[in-house]
Amino acid sequence: MRKVRSGLTNGGASILVLTGANLFVLLCVCVLLTNHLVPRYGCRVSPAESHFVMGRYDRDTAHIVSVAAGDEPRIYDGSMLVQEGVPGFAALLDDWAAATDIPKRVNVVLVFDKAVSSGTVQKLTDMVLTRGFSCSHAAVPALDK
Repeated sequence: MRKVRSGLTNGGASILVLTGANLFVLLCVCVLLTNHLVPRYGCRVSPAESHFVMGRYDRDTAHIVSVAAGDEPRIYDGSMLVQEGVPGFAALLDDWAAATDIPKRVNVVLVFDKAVSSGTVQKLTDMVLTRGFSCSHAAVPALDK
């Protein structure tokens, strides 16, 4: 039988330490990804539940407006933030009113976060309706338990 000797000068401890460090970094990345701690862009709106269906709407004449809660509610036209909050939304509605001949054809779909106060909901709905637009509130389907 022949004896085999290792040609390494040290016992390979540095390779084991490096492998352990790589496994630790991989574990940290996996934990961050599964806990959704990665950066996100935009705003998450969780609408209230409803048993009613909104029905169909014409995408050419509809505007989807999302409203997030806060001291001054953040209002989004599609994915664009409306500057100046509620006064900016009023100006946006005036622009839409100037761009159409028949305001009743324009449907504004309001998507409110659950945390938005009822006063804000009423205020923005009144702003839409006073300009002659149709108004809908979007919600998620309520699940019967």
